[in-house]
Amino acid sequence: MKYPEDLETPQNIVQQIQISHNFVESYIITNEENWNSISFYNPNKEIVIVLVLDKYDNGSDYREVLAEFNKELEKYPESEEAMKANLEKVFNLSLRVFRTTDEVILKLSNEVMTLKLKLFDMEERFKKILNSKRLSVRNKILLLLIQNDQLTIKDLKKAIRASDSWITTVIKSLLKEKIISYNPNRDSYYLML
Repeated sequence: MKYPEDLETPQNIVQQIQISHNFVESYIITNEENWNSISFYNPNKEIVIVLVLDKYDNGSDYREVLAEFNKELEKYPESEEAMKANLEKVFNLSLRVFRTTDEVILKLSNEVMTLKLKLFDMEERFKKILNSKRLSVRNKILLLLIQNDQLTIKDLKKAIRASDSWITTVIKSLLKEKIISYNPNRDSYYLML
């Protein structure tokens, strides 16, 4: 019995799955060149349930679905038709759940990509502003601290073209104004928020 009816199941794969289970209650993931599935042998019914997966699906992700199919199988001892109808219902429900999950993952992936592009764009804008010759050392330090959680004096001196003494003087001024603070554990400076 199979659902959908037009599902192609190579005989050699079916035999391989049957032999692999060896009449023992077990889950088996079969991943061949043109075949990907997870199967479960139900010893009470002496039936192997096989979920045929897409090429890149991870069989272990479908273990719970297969367990649900097995529960349904146990409920319908009276007729093969009732069992098949219920398995089709569970299959279609599972399919809708996975489609919804795929849509959510796709949406989140698109949102992550959009955020990464915005982040890249902001970093490029910061670089352009930081390389401006008209920007004061004070503003460059503040921009660097906006862009980074914490920076050491060495990081600041590396990023800003100014004398060490001038950078140190500006840092002291920003500390005094309580615009930035110092973290002795990390020997770094950060914006006070």
